[in-house]
Amino acid sequence: MKIYLCLALSLLIAGCGVFSSMALTQANLDKIHDDMSPAEVKSILGAPTDSKSEPIPIVGGTQTIYTYHSDSADVTIIFKNDLMKEKKGTFAK
Repeated sequence: MKIYLCLALSLLIAGCGVFSSMALTQANLDKIHDDMSPAEVKSILGAPTDSKSEPIPIVGGTQTIYTYHSDSADVTIIFKNDLMKEKKGTFAK
C-alpha cells in the first residue's frame, strides 16, 4: 500500500510541473534545434509554463509559443506549423 501511495504522490508532483524546472538548463536548451516537434522539445525541457497559438498572417499556418519560467531561467521556443524555428533563453549564473 505504501508503494502505491508513493507512486501516486510522485505522479501528482510531476504533474504539477515541479520537475520541469530541473530540465531548464542551458545544456538542455542547446539540444533544441530547428525543425524539432513540440513533443521532442517537451521530452527535453518538460512541459512549458505557458503556451499560446495564433495564426501566422499572410503566410498562413499556425505559430505556437512555449514559454518556460523558473527562479533561474526564462526560455521562449517558437514553433511555426509545429516545427521549432526560434529559441532564446536567459539563465542566472
